[in-house]
Amino acid sequence: MKVPSCTRVILIALLLLWAGPLHDQAVGQSTGGTGGTKRALLIGINKYRAVPKLQGSLNDIDTMKQVLITRWGFPENHIRTLTDEQATRAGILAALNQFVGETGPQDTVYIHYSGHGSQVADLNGDEPEDNLDETLVPQDGRTGTIPDITDDELEAIFKRLPTARAFIVLDSCHSGTATRSLDIRTRSIPQDTRLDLYRPAPGSSDVRTRGGIQALPARYVLMTGAASHQEALDGPVEGRYHGFFSYALSRSLRSSPSSASPREVFRGVETELKRIQLHFGRASMPEPQLEAPPDLLETPLLGPSGAAGSAAGSSGPRLAWLEIKSAESGSMTLVNGLLLGAVPGSTWAIYPPGDTAFSPGRAIAIATVTQLAGQDAKATFQPADKKIPDHARAVAFLPAPTGDTIPIQVLEPAESKRKHIEEILTKYIPNVAIVGPEQSPRYLVQAHDKEMKLYAADGLQLVGTFAGDGDSWGTGLATVVSRSATASELLTLDNPSSQLRIDVRVASSPAPAKPSVGTRGIAVVAANTQPAKYRIRKSGKPRTSENSLQLEIRVSADSYLTVVDVDADGGVNLLFPNDYTKAGFYTDGYVRAGDTVLIPDSLQNGNRAGFYWDYAPPKGTDTVRVFSSTDLDTAHLLRQRIKNLQTAVPGKNGPAVGTRGVSAEIGGIRESLTTRATRGIVPVYDPTPHIPGQATSEPRPDPPMALPALANTEALVAIDAPVAPDPSPMAPSGPPPDWAATSIMIKVEG
Repeated sequence: MKVPSCTRVILIALLLLWAGPLHDQAVGQSTGGTGGTKRALLIGINKYRAVPKLQGSLNDIDTMKQVLITRWGFPENHIRTLTDEQATRAGILAALNQFVGETGPQDTVYIHYSGHGSQVADLNGDEPEDNLDETLVPQDGRTGTIPDITDDELEAIFKRLPTARAFIVLDSCHSGTATRSLDIRTRSIPQDTRLDLYRPAPGSSDVRTRGGIQALPARYVLMTGAASHQEALDGPVEGRYHGFFSYALSRSLRSSPSSASPREVFRGVETELKRIQLHFGRASMPEPQLEAPPDLLETPLLGPSGAAGSAAGSSGPRLAWLEIKSAESGSMTLVNGLLLGAVPGSTWAIYPPGDTAFSPGRAIAIATVTQLAGQDAKATFQPADKKIPDHARAVAFLPAPTGDTIPIQVLEPAESKRKHIEEILTKYIPNVAIVGPEQSPRYLVQAHDKEMKLYAADGLQLVGTFAGDGDSWGTGLATVVSRSATASELLTLDNPSSQLRIDVRVASSPAPAKPSVGTRGIAVVAANTQPAKYRIRKSGKPRTSENSLQLEIRVSADSYLTVVDVDADGGVNLLFPNDYTKAGFYTDGYVRAGDTVLIPDSLQNGNRAGFYWDYAPPKGTDTVRVFSSTDLDTAHLLRQRIKNLQTAVPGKNGPAVGTRGVSAEIGGIRESLTTRATRGIVPVYDPTPHIPGQATSEPRPDPPMALPALANTEALVAIDAPVAPDPSPMAPSGPPPDWAATSIMIKVEG
């Protein structure tokens, strides 16, 4: 099974082996329409015998197992796990062969590998691009005469799968790149040079060559986690270690609708990788690629389709969930809560046993995790006097706050110099926490000659360079750290249980290119995790798409939009609605479901919006967060709180740059949003006739708001032509009160 780009730094592959519609129809007819079985094989290796250990592989498969069971209807007795000592070369090959042998023609199967990957010289000539085979490194790999498992061997096994519905994930890395962090590691080891182990014995059949294997038809959906020059990372996310790609994939699958296509799941992975990017202060993340026959890009991935429909069905749970037990006296246990990120401080909406809709605003209680007991999470809940039955279900509502401190590690061997650097950091970042090599930093700081360098947590990506003379570097470094911390805190205003979908892109960005189709009939869709780039608009210069922002936004339900920006100084700005908005331009921020809106509508003088988003100093990175809410009260809450944040901009009251005020204000928003989660609105029939002249409630106008600096958003998906604003908004219809948010990054250059 060859990954199309042979030089790919990582083999993080999402492979859906899928026959076309005609084949599906034939299978259904030959079986009389009876459904098959959902089964999975999950392989994870942390403890290798002879190569560096990993920390997140076992967590990957534990989390994925929970998602497969609760969201996609995989029976637990049909999920087999293979971990550490079980995952030797012989163990993996035996498990794969047995799994293939047990699979029926109507089954839906999922195979996941998390561990090290590598490369070996291609000996059979089937890799003309780089003359290398990608490999998986088994637990006993690189010991004695144990070779890696090559992609050719995997293809020979997967070719024998009788089903047209096989979903295969290989989360590993092949670059050999190393990080400088003990906390974040790459999933790769150097190329294996023991070529004799990979040569077939004289006279034997070479199961690794493609010469004896009939080429499979173009029926694959392949999702790779990075381009050939990028690394796959293993590090701390949501309170424990994961492969960043596996984590992003699990988050996408947790909330993807039953009809989700490969393209939709791919977008979800992109979104989650960007969240990790913002949290760790990285300028970019590995860029996934989606490869598939064009007609399969929009085909349901794991949802109902023929045999799979009877297994998971559209009536299955809308979200991945946790079981509740021992709910007494205002406390409860979220069973296996850690598997879905139930860490202290996270908030969960509680629904009755058997609930599958998890309707927003209809939760029977809201729980906040207070501590962990193994993989279980202990939580308190409100209202505390509410009787919560055993087997109630919990779904994620708000992630945990980022915390009051910013952990930073100083990479300086000389103690006297290290102490001086730590003193400067403490002076300019009052909520900094200096951590050692065995702890989890968000940033690494190191002196280079007369410069101070700030690195992301992996130690690979340079975040910023500051003049190192005296302590003058402290202010600049503190500003960058503060901006990232504020953006991370804003990201905790996230609603994983929302039914809303928001698509946002920079209007000046080129529309996503149509997938290129190669000789094998495979379309390639490349992601873009790079920030959009703008230049500061200088005095007297014309307003253009390079220095003035426009956003195209589309929502899945009638909603009220709120656009917020965290600028390069860490300041929080309310971009829309604002004090300059003309009457009738998306009044109250109201937009209709499915319409693509352009904000502002034009860069020409006299536009309908009444304002522009021009970029002004300073240079740096901005984060734009777009909120959508189906009720006006939530929109007003967000806007008023953001206005409060504008009066507490970090760094404006002295040399120290802190984020505690931001954390406190966002904490207040979290509390208010939490109370709304159990305040569902149910329509009630009013039999009395309308009284002429009776007063009715109209959406009240927003109070005056100052226009902040700027905002922007990166291209996510293709969006239709914008529509004109509706001068007379109506109350949003559709789902009950709900809200959602999404973010993009902007790089502002001089």
